[in-house]
Amino acid sequence: MTDDTDREIGEADTEDQVTQSKKPEVIEIVYDRLIGGDTWPVERRLVVDRSMLEAAIRERNSRHSSEKKSLSTGNVANFLKDFIRKKTCNRNWPKRLANQRITARQVYGNEQVFEFVEFSGTDTVPFPDRFDPTPELPVIRFESLSIPLEARKLGRQDEPWLIQIAVSQRLIETHLSTRAVDYALTVETLAHLQVSVKTQPEIDATFIAVLRTPEGERVRAYVTVEAKQIGERILEHQVREQVGVAFSFTSRLNGDDAIDAILPIVIQVVRKPGALGGISDQCVYVAQFNAIAREEFDKSYALALHDMPLTIQSAALYEAFPPISGISSKPKRAARSRTIPSR
Repeated sequence: MTDDTDREIGEADTEDQVTQSKKPEVIEIVYDRLIGGDTWPVERRLVVDRSMLEAAIRERNSRHSSEKKSLSTGNVANFLKDFIRKKTCNRNWPKRLANQRITARQVYGNEQVFEFVEFSGTDTVPFPDRFDPTPELPVIRFESLSIPLEARKLGRQDEPWLIQIAVSQRLIETHLSTRAVDYALTVETLAHLQVSVKTQPEIDATFIAVLRTPEGERVRAYVTVEAKQIGERILEHQVREQVGVAFSFTSRLNGDDAIDAILPIVIQVVRKPGALGGISDQCVYVAQFNAIAREEFDKSYALALHDMPLTIQSAALYEAFPPISGISSKPKRAARSRTIPSR
């Protein structure tokens, strides 16, 4: 994504930009409380829970008692997610922590919010974008004539609308049957199961697939789909957490119904390569990661989830014809209604 995209998204989100600028101070407050007199690295986990985060926000607000609007404690569960989903996160992350190669990732359950961790490998920024679309990806057209004209014109720029389009126009089926096959993934059957699966983290859509290995082995895979809007980041820790929770709740299936693997997919509205604006300057990016086998997961990653490698196996860009508001282009702003004065 370009900085122009960030500014375009931010124009409708000025208050959020102000909120984001207040968060680094809170992050440093909770870090200093957790680290105590120790120095990095430490042997214990530095996990921030809700009560600790709320206390840090209140402390930060007390230092700025003259400002018109204080930082809210109303949605601390998404404190880090709302910070790192934006392209500005590396610029806004506390420089002191970045210089020490300290970053953070979300954690779930037991009132936990996030934890401080070391940079991975040779990373040079706290939150690298490893899975953005690359210039050489093909742009493939998909039909949207079957969507009512009114729906195409009234489409929104949010994840539920993106998921609705992906499911109704069978983008996952199209990708796995025509694109993924070129990268040694053979899918025999695919069926949509659910949307908005309320796990921690939530999974935007799920499918069940039957795969065939090169040796002819039949593999039943549970497909997780994460949806992202234009200007947002693909969060690798979120994809890993979805894989972990999917293995957990599908473990109840036995016999012929047993799930042998998880197949993670991310879809995202992105700017079309070379787009200069106009009626259709956006498309849908589909990135399919390598399937993770249950046996491999249980052996190597069940207790070390964030060591699990994520590799994009196949990817492509999909362009709607005719264009769809919120998918092909930014929705037009509704005209303000004019009040007719009474006589």
